[in-house]
Amino acid sequence: MKIRMKHLCWAALLWTGCTTTDPDAGPQQGWPDQPSLPAVTGQETFSVAGDEFAVNVMGDMQPRSPKFPSLDVRKGILRGYVADLAGKPVKGAYVGARVTVIGGAYSGASAESDENGYYEINLPIGAVHYYATGYTIDYGGSRAVVGLTPADDNTSGFASETGMVKNFVLQSFGVGNKDNVLQQPGNPSNYYGGAISFDYQVDWDNNVPNYLPEDGEIEIDLIPDGPGFYGETKSFKIYKKIGYSGLVILNIPVGKYTIKARLRGGRELRITESGTYASAYPKFGLKPRTAVGTAGILYTPSWQVTPAMVPAHRGNWQAVVLRLERI
Repeated sequence: MKIRMKHLCWAALLWTGCTTTDPDAGPQQGWPDQPSLPAVTGQETFSVAGDEFAVNVMGDMQPRSPKFPSLDVRKGILRGYVADLAGKPVKGAYVGARVTVIGGAYSGASAESDENGYYEINLPIGAVHYYATGYTIDYGGSRAVVGLTPADDNTSGFASETGMVKNFVLQSFGVGNKDNVLQQPGNPSNYYGGAISFDYQVDWDNNVPNYLPEDGEIEIDLIPDGPGFYGETKSFKIYKKIGYSGLVILNIPVGKYTIKARLRGGRELRITESGTYASAYPKFGLKPRTAVGTAGILYTPSWQVTPAMVPAHRGNWQAVVLRLERI
């Protein structure tokens, strides 16, 4: 009966894709012991010039990948595990693959990881690429869809007849596809951490009291309100020369923070959540929506995106847009 069902599955894959639920296809061994995660603590300070617009606060630092159980490659099958940084299996993660067939048409198949973090997809004959790797987390009293990163930092395609083992990791910060980062260093979705974008008007003629002075400097503090997802307690201070461009702070370890904004050596600034999606998420963003000097902040995922829509090897955070004004 198993053989008959498998043949039916392969036939269906030529058009719509199919995933296996055969328990005999699952792994036969447990997870290895995991080393302790590196501490993400202390404070880091950045100075951003007037003509610079973006700062990646975690730089090129990539979180340590967990150790996964061993799996053999099987022809015609994509399979692997999904885990968080601490090596805990992740249940319900979405992995989607498309296979290009003769004539340029393609079929798609997907699977969700089980309670052991394991997933498996039967593939039709053709060239395979990943179209989605997503997961929904509990965050800030609500739910947020995030991207998963490949444990080997590679999502290039492969031939379905060869098969592939691909493990994915749920992480709280890190750089996604490095080529995308080089092309769009200010795009929040190219990182697995959260993002904040600052919008402000410059008082070039020195006659608009609530605009920021052209020769001034903004001082931003980001202070975690307790440990992050994996114990991160690192805080950040950013000085930004007002100049000609705004500012995007990228790749902030996901968690809840206190944000402080003032003119360096001067008074506190009014902070207001703005932009297209201001207040779109009742639980996320700036709390309160308008504050003087100090407020709480939770990062926002891309609007109305499901796990099946998160592109492979990318995060899914959009910037919280904040307007700064003098008072």
